[in-house]
Amino acid sequence: MQSKVSQNNHSKGWVLGILGILTLSPDTLIIRLVDSDPWTFIAWRGAFMAIGMVFILSLSYQSKVLSKFFSIGWLGCLIAIIFSINNVFFQLSVQTTAVANTLVIVATSPLFAAVMSVLFLKERVKTRTWLVILISVIGVGIVFTGKLESGDLFGNFAALLVAIGMGAHFVLVRLARPTDMAPAVAIASVLTCLMGLSMAPDLYLSPPQFGYLALLGLILLPVSFIFLTRAPIYITAPEVSLILLLETIIGPFWVWIIIREEPPVATLIGGSLIIITLILHAILSLKDFKQG
Repeated sequence: MQSKVSQNNHSKGWVLGILGILTLSPDTLIIRLVDSDPWTFIAWRGAFMAIGMVFILSLSYQSKVLSKFFSIGWLGCLIAIIFSINNVFFQLSVQTTAVANTLVIVATSPLFAAVMSVLFLKERVKTRTWLVILISVIGVGIVFTGKLESGDLFGNFAALLVAIGMGAHFVLVRLARPTDMAPAVAIASVLTCLMGLSMAPDLYLSPPQFGYLALLGLILLPVSFIFLTRAPIYITAPEVSLILLLETIIGPFWVWIIIREEPPVATLIGGSLIIITLILHAILSLKDFKQG
């Protein structure tokens, strides 16, 4: 019976993670469509996301929503700080180095998540998971074959901080279970907005830009990160980080569909490798629970 519950929980974690990344996947497309000053983008993104998160959490918890915010404790405050820093450094990395550099470096986040899971959660990361991480990173490398540049040192370093921060985020969320850390993401959105406001030259957006950012901040980001923040309750931090790699593959397809920017063959090859590897990993993990 306990094995059946564990199997169901593991399946739930994967479903939450995949739903989260599917909802998040148009993020890159919308960044391209908005094309504003990075700090202006950060300010509006944080503001819209904060509103969207509070609205969804209020619907979920109703009169208990304030108590949920207070229940996150110091761990939730740390998660909020890390999440907001990740948002800012990702945007700055994209602006100061080659996009390919940013995405390849950020794709190492499962490795950092695995190491931190071993060090801080004392969780044993299976050899198969380490192998999946390695194959997935190779797949991302294939996607950007020939596109990597020396780039700006700050931009590359910022991407590395994001990779470490993402791994830490999922490890801390798993450490805090069963407490829902979605309110920490709402607080992080406010912090992100404040950082953007302090640096933005102005807050002007054209009506189309405003509409795209409203869609992203009010709906897509809150829904996706509620899913992604709850996924580590049921599956390990390295597994959630691996699911995030799907955005590297799905994002370019949104760009292809909407603005007709055709993905290169390398994207199709590397993306197929990542998707097949993750599917096999999920199937084998479920078989382990059934046998257990």
